[in-house]
Amino acid sequence: MQKKNADASLARGVLRTLATLRALNDRGEATVSELSRGTQIPRPSLYRILETLDSAGYVRKREERDVYELTPLVRSLSNGFRDETWVRELARPIMLALQQDIVWPTDLSTFFGNAMYLRETTRPSSPLTIDTLGPGTRLPMLHSATGRAYLGFCPDEERRIIVESLARSTAPEDADARDKRFVAQLIATTRRTGYGAKVGEWLPKIGSIAVPVFARHRIVCCLNITFIASALSSSDAAARYLSKLRAAAEELGGSLEHLPT
Repeated sequence: MQKKNADASLARGVLRTLATLRALNDRGEATVSELSRGTQIPRPSLYRILETLDSAGYVRKREERDVYELTPLVRSLSNGFRDETWVRELARPIMLALQQDIVWPTDLSTFFGNAMYLRETTRPSSPLTIDTLGPGTRLPMLHSATGRAYLGFCPDEERRIIVESLARSTAPEDADARDKRFVAQLIATTRRTGYGAKVGEWLPKIGSIAVPVFARHRIVCCLNITFIASALSSSDAAARYLSKLRAAAEELGGSLEHLPT
């Protein structure tokens, strides 16, 4: 009987952990109270679950707002095809070919948890690299070229949810999300030009232009090139390199269309 009770308790703990992960995945971020209401898990149990997930690296706490969010490590829990495979086998050769053509570094970033995350870069191969950003770097949505490209071309409802979440954030880089005019102008400019642009601002010495990559009618990631801000404006960079950047994005999107679902 004692063993049966222990097994039942273990199973309940596993199910509660999975429910917590699902709730965070659906919400993007949440307080313990919000998670408790959404999962019906008592707060003391949730604190234990979140502390365990935090120590394992799957969840992090944002102290400034007392909320929890998933980390990119949670992607490693997926079975079957892993997106690291397409980054390495499909995207990297296309990025290297683009970088060899234009010389400036090229990056690939994906959206996760109300930010863009750098997944792959050709910085080590470019003689024009002046920063040390690498895979795993978190890029702000409103002040990075890739974030602006994603916001400009993701579905309207997804954009609304992201902007509302950013507006609740206390992080300095998200403050402009509360300025509706700023956000509207940013989206309009991005959609009109067809690319996200950033010169100065976050990382003041670096400029960047970015375009979305679509596969199966949805945005999968963004490709960008980075350049020295004092050497090029975003419009100059677009005039010289945008067509090649778009061609690389279309090639990658076409390759992703053929992957198994």
